[in-house]
Amino acid sequence: MDTIQYPTLIKINEMYPQMTQSQQQLATYILENPSIVVNTSITDLMSHTNFRSEASVVKFCRLLGFDGFKSFKIKLTQEYLNRTFYHSQNDITLDDTPGDIKKKVFLGAINSLNKNSDTIIDECTEAQRLIISANRIIIIGHGASAAICQYAYFRFTELGLNCVYNLDAHMTAALLSHPKTNDLILCVSQSGETADIYKQIENAYRNRITTILITGNPNSSIAKISTVVLSTLSEEFNILTDALNSRISQFCLIDALFSMISIKDANRMIPRLQETRNTFKKYKIEQNNL
Repeated sequence: MDTIQYPTLIKINEMYPQMTQSQQQLATYILENPSIVVNTSITDLMSHTNFRSEASVVKFCRLLGFDGFKSFKIKLTQEYLNRTFYHSQNDITLDDTPGDIKKKVFLGAINSLNKNSDTIIDECTEAQRLIISANRIIIIGHGASAAICQYAYFRFTELGLNCVYNLDAHMTAALLSHPKTNDLILCVSQSGETADIYKQIENAYRNRITTILITGNPNSSIAKISTVVLSTLSEEFNILTDALNSRISQFCLIDALFSMISIKDANRMIPRLQETRNTFKKYKIEQNNL
């Protein structure tokens, strides 16, 4: 478990060995999801752990030296919003110059890419197999994840794969209400806890539709009902750009899948890709016309 530079979270790390098993589960959730905890209620917090009473959560907070959950949450929020926008290898602070910020953002992205380059190899291999064998790929994702979904839609369409993506949740629900043989869902959800996406994946799960999930939270509710989970590691708690480093890793993950599919099924994919690229050439500005 990484040491985190917020005093309250450092305290949780220090007290971790003294906690009961259920308290350790709550501690782990808080350490891994501080950006969620600062905006959650005690009831929601209980739903993500084995705690069955508010009194147990209060007892946990008192173990850390707080009067209760409210004072714990206030303190954590103050620390979270105070002076550090990133928690990464190179923190960004209010005193940084534009040059400092640019350098730290790039270094954070490089660190994230290095951390994710050697992970989930087996899961990516299985995702490659599922995508190649799918008759239709339904891509699902909202908010900041929509950009990654749009990119996946573009890249896989370049290969001539039958992809469907729509930002409207009702349109996606309509598609899923009429599943076809060998349908595949590619879902992108950083938190893995978005309610409307969970409902869609839950419905797909009941209909035995295969789901590949790209997420920053491998223990999330959506992950538990997904077939393959592609988890991107990220240690920052990012207010300014909403898990920027994790997003960059997810974009690279799409490109990795694109390349893996192209090589694995080269006889089909390479000619399709060449046809697509030839089509793109028609949209280039001809120098003779300038």
